[in-house]
Amino acid sequence: MGNMMGGTNCVSAGVKFSSFIYWMMRGGVKYMDIYLASDINNSIIESLTDGTGIRLVIFTCGCIHHCPECQNPKSWDIKNGVRIPVVKVANYIIKKLYEGDFDGITLSGGDPLYQSDAILELLVILKNKIKSLNIWCYTGYLYEEVKNLKAIKYIDTLVDGPFEKDKKFPKKKFRGSWNQRILHLSNGSVVMEE
Repeated sequence: MGNMMGGTNCVSAGVKFSSFIYWMMRGGVKYMDIYLASDINNSIIESLTDGTGIRLVIFTCGCIHHCPECQNPKSWDIKNGVRIPVVKVANYIIKKLYEGDFDGITLSGGDPLYQSDAILELLVILKNKIKSLNIWCYTGYLYEEVKNLKAIKYIDTLVDGPFEKDKKFPKKKFRGSWNQRILHLSNGSVVMEE
């Protein structure tokens, strides 16, 4: 077992940031790390407001959007996060899902797609274990900017666009500002917009 420097996809203009890739030598499989907003118990919480039904919300770190009046500005800098192996996060989520009565998970942040490679690995593990798992993702990117990311194919609902304080509209369900869209996806393609 050892550490190795690697690049993790950062969607903005092809920019890459360096992160450590965590290698676990189990049949030649490598597992990445993901940066959560804090320790695993405080970064994965129950919610009724981050998507339909009762959900587990996963708060990640890293965001380039820096929206004024963001509810989680500490999560912008990935260095403020806690680095945890993706497989450990996946196992924790699976255990919580089996223990509770949840309607799905929601990825939030920061911006989860800032760590799109780690998110992809997490979603692959989760969907392989629970095929019917409903997945929402909040991102400051527009769908058109991220539609070709592999992780998008695993997301059922994408809430896209940055929070814009001058467009704040609390009556818009599951959104902070009216410019944000709720996009229902099937295999990465938009099938319905709210």
